[in-house]
Amino acid sequence: MATGRDSRRIQGPEKSISYTVFQQKEKKPFLGADGMRIDGRSAIDPRKLFMNVGIISQAKGSSYLEMGNTKVCCGVYGPKDIQRGNDFKLTGQVMCEVKMAPFSCVVRKSPQPDKKQREMSRQMKEALESVIVLEKFPKSQIDVYLTVIEDDGGALAACITAAGLALCHANIDVYDFLIGTTVLWYGGVMYVDPSLYEEEYECSENYTLETEGGHLTIGMMPNYANGQVSLMLQEGQVSADNLCEGLDLAVEMCQRIYTLSKKTLEDYIDQALSDEAAITVE
Repeated sequence: MATGRDSRRIQGPEKSISYTVFQQKEKKPFLGADGMRIDGRSAIDPRKLFMNVGIISQAKGSSYLEMGNTKVCCGVYGPKDIQRGNDFKLTGQVMCEVKMAPFSCVVRKSPQPDKKQREMSRQMKEALESVIVLEKFPKSQIDVYLTVIEDDGGALAACITAAGLALCHANIDVYDFLIGTTVLWYGGVMYVDPSLYEEEYECSENYTLETEGGHLTIGMMPNYANGQVSLMLQEGQVSADNLCEGLDLAVEMCQRIYTLSKKTLEDYIDQALSDEAAITVE
């Protein structure tokens, strides 16, 4: 008699939590003895970045992005006819859903989307609606699905960049690449592309009126309208002057990521053309 249980492995209950979560761990400092970050980066150094397109064969456009240990996969479907019963609009509509894999965090995530995932989906939808040329898709809907395979900090920024790359791969008309990045304030210094440990360390601090702390996440189109920002999310206590300085640093970081995104798409197109030419010759 066939069952859904794997008898070859000892499985725990669905809501089980690893014992390592309850172990007392020595809190490491935010910076090492040499003044560098725990992973050896300076304040303005991002994590290693890898991106690729065309990984989901069933999707019209797809992308995969690694930002350090943060891993995100994105699939774009459509444009397709709007289902009956939805609000009628002459412009196109965007449906975006962000899901975090159950194994993406130390504590297992429920398959059902929680408040954080629903909020990320809403933020992504607003960002994508400003980058897609919706007037070219009347009475149509574009579906964007994002899966966070591993969350090690900067998940929203990684989702923004992955979605922008997948839209271009899907041949959807956009105003420009959509690029995301995060800047964190700690101890009066701005740190680019924080890891999950750095985000949690900063959130554990108790700030007063004399101290500042927080982080800023933006999604922008670097070459459209001299760098138009489509999403800006700031949390914490930061002065207006430091916020402007952090925004300038985030914009500079987006320009660097934009170069890699463009190169990734160009390499994919060159490879596709080479494969097509080889098939034609044969």
